[in-house]
Amino acid sequence: MNKILLIVGMFLISISLVSASIGVGISPSKVSDQVVSKQEKNYTFTIYNTGDIPVLIKMSASDELEGKVKFYPEELSIIPEPEPHRLPPVNGKDVIVTVKAPVSRDLKKITGHIVATAGAAPGSSFGGSGAVASRFELQISPPKHFWDYMTDKQIILVNLLILLVIIIFIVRWLMKKKGIHFALVKEEE
Repeated sequence: MNKILLIVGMFLISISLVSASIGVGISPSKVSDQVVSKQEKNYTFTIYNTGDIPVLIKMSASDELEGKVKFYPEELSIIPEPEPHRLPPVNGKDVIVTVKAPVSRDLKKITGHIVATAGAAPGSSFGGSGAVASRFELQISPPKHFWDYMTDKQIILVNLLILLVIIIFIVRWLMKKKGIHFALVKEEE
């Protein structure tokens, strides 16, 4: 019986348990700002790995920020922070978040979250995921000029109409100079 206990004990001692954790942090944790309608502005967020294995981070936006935000880079790999964790992070990486304020005629507030989702790096034998979010509040002021209300499509359309009117005047001037007349006449039956 003692031999069996000795063998089982040695077997349990020889097994090395491996555990890994995935963690992610973001700084700043909250952003509040005021912009003018249609204004585009960049914000810098630092993303860092609080776990103990390398992770692949994917950036996203939630709530009212969806479709109004671009990330550079959208995905990044980050190695773990050394113990003990401290700010500013040693291995953290910056992500540029570009926000374009929508057209608004009134004072408007949009809120949402900038989300960093972490998963095990490619090739890792560990699984799991984690996420962290930074609260984002944007106060949008109405534009200062009437043309600021116009979208890009409306500006293109107005420019095409102006170009068409200019072409019509040039053609009429050339026809008059050459003595060519153009008239719409209704035929009588």
